[in-house]
Amino acid sequence: MSRILIILSLLVLVGCSKSLDIQLEPEVNLFLSSDGVQKIRLTPEDNEYAVLNKWLREHRSGWYSTSGRYPGGVYIKSGNDGIQITETHVVLYSTTPPKPKAIYIQKVAKGELSEIRSVGK
Repeated sequence: MSRILIILSLLVLVGCSKSLDIQLEPEVNLFLSSDGVQKIRLTPEDNEYAVLNKWLREHRSGWYSTSGRYPGGVYIKSGNDGIQITETHVVLYSTTPPKPKAIYIQKVAKGELSEIRSVGK
């Protein structure tokens, strides 16, 4: 019986969301998934930067651990963090290893952050 309780406790802990305080650098670089070479610089004066910054402040909770690769969207490099915005998710990456590694994910409502995904179109 105690083994079952331990296993259930571990499952609950793994399934819990995490709160994160993600701060954008004063200048970030946005890359389009269709063209990983073109770099678009964003600063607090840009609407896309302001929209993302506001979204990150409003969505500090509800992040889930993840790994793997996610296709499409745009990728933003901010300091040691990478932020990928797809049609359905925001994925946070750690960029300190040799290759970016997905570490957290959060679902995005339909139409949310569309200003950022439409950059370069």
